[in-house]
Amino acid sequence: MDTLPKHLPFSLLLTLSMASSGLLAQTLSDRMDTVELDTLEIQSEYQFNDLQVELSQSELNENLLNIYGSSRLQDLSGLAPNLFTSHSDTRGFGDVLSMRGSANSLFFSPPSVALYIDDVPAGSVASYPGELLNIASVAILSGPQSTLYGRNASAGIIDIHTRLPGEEARRALQLEYGSYDSKVAKVLIDGPMSDTASYSASFGLSSREGYIDNTFLNRTEDDRESLNGRVNFYVNPNEGLQLRFGVFAETVDDGATRLSSLFSPDPYEVSSNIAGVTELDRFQLNFQLKKQLDQGQIISTTSYQDWDLNPSLTDLDFSPLDFGFSRVVQQEELLTQEIRFVSQPDQSSTQWTAGLFYFDSKVDGDATREFLVPPNEFVPPNFIQTERTQFDIDQQNIAAYANANTTLSDKAVLNFGVRIDQNKSSIRRTKDSSNNFNFPGPPEPAVDESQSQSQVAGTVGLTVAASDTVNFIIRSSLAHKPEGYSGFTSNPQFISFDSEKLLSHEIGINFTARDELISGSLVAFFNESDDYQYERTVPFSTDFVVVNAEEVSANGFEGKLVLNPIDRLFFDFQAGYSNAKFDKHLDSMGVDVSGKRVPFIPKYTVRTGVRCELENGFFGSASYTAFGKTYYDELNQNNFAQSAFGTWDAQVGFRQDSFAISVYGRNLSKETFYQFINPEIQAGSPGAPQRFGLRLDLIY
Repeated sequence: MDTLPKHLPFSLLLTLSMASSGLLAQTLSDRMDTVELDTLEIQSEYQFNDLQVELSQSELNENLLNIYGSSRLQDLSGLAPNLFTSHSDTRGFGDVLSMRGSANSLFFSPPSVALYIDDVPAGSVASYPGELLNIASVAILSGPQSTLYGRNASAGIIDIHTRLPGEEARRALQLEYGSYDSKVAKVLIDGPMSDTASYSASFGLSSREGYIDNTFLNRTEDDRESLNGRVNFYVNPNEGLQLRFGVFAETVDDGATRLSSLFSPDPYEVSSNIAGVTELDRFQLNFQLKKQLDQGQIISTTSYQDWDLNPSLTDLDFSPLDFGFSRVVQQEELLTQEIRFVSQPDQSSTQWTAGLFYFDSKVDGDATREFLVPPNEFVPPNFIQTERTQFDIDQQNIAAYANANTTLSDKAVLNFGVRIDQNKSSIRRTKDSSNNFNFPGPPEPAVDESQSQSQVAGTVGLTVAASDTVNFIIRSSLAHKPEGYSGFTSNPQFISFDSEKLLSHEIGINFTARDELISGSLVAFFNESDDYQYERTVPFSTDFVVVNAEEVSANGFEGKLVLNPIDRLFFDFQAGYSNAKFDKHLDSMGVDVSGKRVPFIPKYTVRTGVRCELENGFFGSASYTAFGKTYYDELNQNNFAQSAFGTWDAQVGFRQDSFAISVYGRNLSKETFYQFINPEIQAGSPGAPQRFGLRLDLIY
């Protein structure tokens, strides 16, 4: 890791100065109260409250994540309506995360779905941490959230919170062994350090053999191994002040990107002569201050994050021949500072949140690509081209946001919010080319550009209570994704891309019948995007760029239902439909693709689960997750599309006091599918095959 950014000392000083003001206000005679935080326990009884059905929001706890086998961020795909992750199992690099018909691109556009963990925002989707460690809750909010959070979120937010320590020391151990020599070990220790301080430390180690066999090298191709840890210290100098110091680190030593040729009779088999590698490290420091005032609470969160991929080595032809490879080294450093004020609840008819946000990201990339050029009258046989691209892309965002709920009557609440952004970005790029014949090539100009833009976003909505159990909502929002640069071109026509504007409308109903233990919601949404950001290759070149589709629309619905028909039996169901299509757009060859579906957006998502808890300690669960047809190119060609598919999971186990053991099965129907397709190299990433495992949980 390089030296810390020059802005970091200033931001830490700002937050620490706020802390010191609270500390100095305390006299020596003040009594230091013990902080009361959540306790640690095995997620056992599957309560009705484990699933909170709310309009445009899905709430998940660790118990529910276990039912669906969700141990990584990518596993959240389908666990909220219209939430989908397309990936090649590279721990975030190259992931596309979509919601309600809006998505990031593979490499260079900002995220549509933002991520927060313990109030700390993430940078690009590539830098999102993979493993879900020590999770207390996951909230998935659909639709624009730009007036509620500092991090810009045009399509939605995943808001994760880890467990807090309790008043007594606790220890937890989780061990797991399964198919493909899969091994998982997680340790959690937490508890008080004194009357005013506590801590929480969690560590995880996971490994498995690859799903893809390399018949040429006689080895598995995509082996996986990671080690991660999170440590938080909490200090409560007085009743109205809480400080948190946090560290998160992860190191990954993986094999190849999970890719195979679309022409292969077996998607789990390649014959590459290059042993692929994916090695990366994540490191994060964060500091948070919470100060209680008479008017409300002020929260200041500072974070520094470093994501380092070194390297990602991929065979591009999946054969024993030297037809091509890609080697990427990339680093992302991120500094954020957010100060948020939340008004005191129930002190007036208007409750509001306001905040300031600072975001500074620096991405350094070094990509080498070697490939065989097909012979022609100008190119001799066996001509191998080597290209090395180096780029630095900087992005800054300063934002002010506010959101308020005001009571109009005992039946109606008005919500409104506003956000003002100032965005800046710059790029410095060079490219060197060579070949095995030492033929001179045309020099590619160096790039050194910058741009800036101001934007205004907002939301307004109305919630009406038709009765004690039925609510209606209507909301409209204007959101933006900032402009930026593509690092894999020097073409002035494509080097920069414009900001994306999203106009979103939604209307829905939410109902709850506590006596019958049933609740549900149904929301319809209507989105219109101008200058939709989409990434693609440039014809007759090796450039890869983000372009703006002039007009895109995404209309659909989201439905949720939770049932508890009899004691200890629980059902949940969520479904989403998204008709995301180009309304006005030309592909790279100038072909009008208006009316075609937007790539990386499945037509629908479905998930349903059932769980039974018996009084004698035995339990069982089963779940089904499905996705509609997904295209991966603008022409919607079927050879670059994944048809609709679904997978079944199940588990049975026994739990007593501080002990639990379970046996699970994933993809029980042996469904074969691609979770990502790359039309450029005509390859895809096959989804995880059928596998079984044994899990043990201990708390002492």
